[in-house]
Amino acid sequence: MKGLQKKTFSIALAAAMAAGALVGCGDDTAQPATTGDNTQAEAPAAETPAAETPAAETPAAEAEAVPGIDGWTPFENEVTLRVAVYDRGDNGNGCSDVENNYWTNWVQENFGNKYNVKVEYVGITRSDVMTDYAMLASTNTLPTLCMEYDYDKLATWAADGYLQPIDLEQFKTVAPTYWKNMEDNGLTGYTKLGDEDYMVLGKRPYGNTNYTFVTWYRKDWLKEAGLPETYPASSTELLEAYAKFVENGHTYPLSGSKVAGAGADQNYGFRDYPQDETTWATTGDYQIPALSTEAQKRLLKWNNELFNKGYINPEYYLRSSEDVNADFINGKAFTWSGYVSSTMDVLNSFYENNPDAELGVVVCDGKFSQDPTWGSSNAFRPNNIFGAMVAFANNATPDEVKAGEMYLEWMAQDENLFTMTWGLEGVNFNYDENGNPVAVGDQAGLPEQQGHNNNVDYWMVVTASKSFGDIEKDIAAINPQGLPQDFYDDLLANYKGQLALYESGYANVDCLFGGALESVTEYGTALKEEIYPEYRDQLVMCKPEEFDALYEELSQKYLDAGYQEVIDERAQMLNDGKTTRLQ
Repeated sequence: MKGLQKKTFSIALAAAMAAGALVGCGDDTAQPATTGDNTQAEAPAAETPAAETPAAETPAAEAEAVPGIDGWTPFENEVTLRVAVYDRGDNGNGCSDVENNYWTNWVQENFGNKYNVKVEYVGITRSDVMTDYAMLASTNTLPTLCMEYDYDKLATWAADGYLQPIDLEQFKTVAPTYWKNMEDNGLTGYTKLGDEDYMVLGKRPYGNTNYTFVTWYRKDWLKEAGLPETYPASSTELLEAYAKFVENGHTYPLSGSKVAGAGADQNYGFRDYPQDETTWATTGDYQIPALSTEAQKRLLKWNNELFNKGYINPEYYLRSSEDVNADFINGKAFTWSGYVSSTMDVLNSFYENNPDAELGVVVCDGKFSQDPTWGSSNAFRPNNIFGAMVAFANNATPDEVKAGEMYLEWMAQDENLFTMTWGLEGVNFNYDENGNPVAVGDQAGLPEQQGHNNNVDYWMVVTASKSFGDIEKDIAAINPQGLPQDFYDDLLANYKGQLALYESGYANVDCLFGGALESVTEYGTALKEEIYPEYRDQLVMCKPEEFDALYEELSQKYLDAGYQEVIDERAQMLNDGKTTRLQ
């Protein structure tokens, strides 16, 4: 197999920070909201003569002579391009068949047909990316374009031989617009794993925040309880509010669902700040829950309190995220968290069922506070300057690689990116009096309905979010449309509050390691998918007086099950200078 062999990589991304968009201020089922994402393997595509023909002999290779689209001509023989796309399992948000819908067909008609490329989208389960890629690799059916938000996954794929190096000189010729975007956004230094170039990267606007992930709360419930309508400012105030809600007949106001997978139970709001660098590097990564740490103990003790007081559904461990959505839509839950988008079916359905309800947005106010009881604060996990990282599968032929480079360049063209992002005028959006596009808030039932977050999983290869380069315009662009309430002011305030926390040193990106961690490969899946959920449920549901002793017991078992080896390997990389540093 082409690709990097399993070894320790030299650090090539010294200034890089771990990528991926996860919880920011407002995830109050796991912590006070003031502290704050199965596809079957497809049969291999039928090979064509082009797969055996050196790329330099095909007509499309004329792109080497004339940079960019002006140099392209159709491939002589049809080339199959397989593109990874997240399958989030959200049938209520449009484009539920992520591999075949109006927009995948639009790409085929406007790109594929023109250049004799058959574009096939390969659904990747968002919550189980590594399993899906391992399955595809085992059947030699990896997508031509492999992509992810998390650096450690790309490093692991390269180490396991899933990927092939990129000829950047060819890439610059075939995709000059895409490369120029990387230059303009400071991303050209992030392409290497070891001594070879393995990936190109899309940008992430405002990566020092996580302002697009928001928690909405029932402002009318607070008024009903005789409390201020602003979101409670501490965990103590939250407990008082929850008690009032139950008195008023709101059973299980926090809803609840099972917790498992990458990103479960993030403890940023329960850490001590400024952070200790060794603790940050060895146990601060969000992918494997940090059971055995003081921060995780505080987080789980908080959830134990919520469970024992009856604020969480006692059968949460049997429930899914769809059950949580349904609780909020049906007026049974105090909060709901999700990524902000101009079209949000959950909010549309909520107001249909609760026309007299009033919602608010949990806003990070930029002030850092440490609750003396729970150790909770407004700290959150910021993003990074790069968004999706894109690499080429180890078995992709030269023609397939070139088709993938053409796809990235085509998607980076302003007119194509605009259409994929906004949709069709008069259908998915309309222009306002100032000539700015405004999305249609409810697209349910439209053949042209956009998928998750306005089709982001298709155009993430270029940028992680809509951006006009102006935060006020950008928030206006994602502000949910067609609702009884407007959230623009709160969304802007949330961004400004997060930025203030970041600039004051209370929002640190995760440590980035200069290579694949073998201990994570060996133990990571079992720890986060099997062991942690089991131990977590025991700790959340035990009697409060039993918590401390049980936490100590289960922490040791967790360490013995492989987490200690993860900590030790991370510490070794930190000591060897093969990581980023705490900023």
